[in-house]
Amino acid sequence: MGPVMVTIKKASALTGVPEHTLRAWERRYGLLEPSRSPSGYRIYDDGALARINAMQALVQAGWTPRAAAAEVARQPDGEDPAVDPHAALIAAAADLDAAAVARVLDERFANAGFETVVDRWLMPALQRIGREWADGEISVAAEHLVSNIVMRRLSAAYEAAGRALPGSPVLIGAPPGVDHQIGLLAFAVAARRSGIATIYLGAQVPLPAWRDAAVKSSAWAAVTAVPRNRDAPKAARIVASLAEEPMLPVWVGGKYQHLVVEPDRRLGHSIAAAAALLAAARPDA
Repeated sequence: MGPVMVTIKKASALTGVPEHTLRAWERRYGLLEPSRSPSGYRIYDDGALARINAMQALVQAGWTPRAAAAEVARQPDGEDPAVDPHAALIAAAADLDAAAVARVLDERFANAGFETVVDRWLMPALQRIGREWADGEISVAAEHLVSNIVMRRLSAAYEAAGRALPGSPVLIGAPPGVDHQIGLLAFAVAARRSGIATIYLGAQVPLPAWRDAAVKSSAWAAVTAVPRNRDAPKAARIVASLAEEPMLPVWVGGKYQHLVVEPDRRLGHSIAAAAALLAAARPDA
């Protein structure tokens, strides 16, 4: 299966950006240069979807569209448009070749900054792996292999980003019953790299554990995620629980973060922009 190629309608559904906005970004800022189908319809690939997500995250973080487009354009894709950027990872996964998967990850992180790799390649790659599994192109074992190796790489990056950062920490973890944590751990790394002290709680954190950690750590904020639409009520319960004593604000990320509406502290869909947004919200910022 080749790289993803979708219409503007599907691109809008995948990114949450209205079709008229995508056309405006193309026309005003040159951010997008979709190809055309034989019938003349705009066609977006993996790279375009990554740029849309990065642009949207920066705009949601308070950047003007023009400044956001300039920032996204400044970060090079580093890919020949004719080359599938995820082919090597998918091939290694399909072969259950752990060494090759690790080598692909090492090469990617060696050639660009952490946040750029995560936003522009890793998260789209993991979405692609998920689609390949859903379509029967790779096995569940292959998908788990990649996830586990990525988690180990991110854990090492988290430790390397430093433990003894000054100031009160931010609690970071997944809601009760939610195992997905790659995005959260990647964010925790970026947060530390932005100078934010963090305590990473991991997956499936029960509500009492959130409250206990908030009190014992004197945290100034918490971060959780909504990777699936059915996880929104679970994240909302964390927001509600921590809104009582000790009165801890909760920031929400993940694909379905928009479903948690009260209070409106959404991190967007770019790891780099989310870390910058939280860093700007620090009490001592």
